[in-house]
Amino acid sequence: MKSNHTFVIPVYQNSPYLEICINNLKKQSIESNIIITTSTPTKNTRSIADKYNLEYYAYEGDKKGIGNDWNYALSNVRTQYATIAHQDDIYERSFTETVLNKIKHIKKPLLIFTDYYDLVNGKKRKSSLNYKIKKTLLFPFLVKNSHSWFIIKKGILLLGDPICCPSVTLNLKDIENSHKIFSPNYMCALDWIAWLKIARQKGSFIFINKKLIQHRIHDESETTASLNSGVRQKEEYLIFKKIWGPFIAKILSKIYSVGHKDNQI
Repeated sequence: MKSNHTFVIPVYQNSPYLEICINNLKKQSIESNIIITTSTPTKNTRSIADKYNLEYYAYEGDKKGIGNDWNYALSNVRTQYATIAHQDDIYERSFTETVLNKIKHIKKPLLIFTDYYDLVNGKKRKSSLNYKIKKTLLFPFLVKNSHSWFIIKKGILLLGDPICCPSVTLNLKDIENSHKIFSPNYMCALDWIAWLKIARQKGSFIFINKKLIQHRIHDESETTASLNSGVRQKEEYLIFKKIWGPFIAKILSKIYSVGHKDNQI
């Protein structure tokens, strides 16, 4: 019997890691639903979906961009809980089981996220400056792993985004407009903006302090491309500006960008 959880994989063109990702998700200790969505359909992606007997949803409309792709992905989920599985990343076998067991003890979970490893050249990186900065920002969740107070949920997001995006599981039932939560106006920092939106809603953020995902860093990843192009830095400055104003935003964005050097290939 499948759980009330779905891994949705928003695929971009032909990913060399897609089958690795699917096989990894199929090895979870508790079975989840797995679906594929895409705005760039290819015969190869369709054949992979058919090979593994996965639901496959494609659209070729004018609404392009990661934000629209992720919203479309969530709109096709039929379970209460969903994780947007990045096709480059690897999930530990106990990911789903650990997340769902944690949810049982929380009255109204909105967003659940876990700790992670960086995977560089096929090897787990134990630590980095970027990782240490993010862990420091999560201090309230190291003391207590669940918080429903707005001031704490927003507080961890004021000086940067310490939440590992592919580790996030969303409660689609209780998040308002859950299939429209990601802004189409951002290419890189859209998850940060989404977490700020969700933080305003009633319910809890939950941090599982276990490394249950391996976040792959490679020269073809969206993270690396956005850093090398400068797009990520620009978007992060805009978010800091909304929160703090232009003067403090310039200072914070320069400090925050130092940690990004660990993610550039």
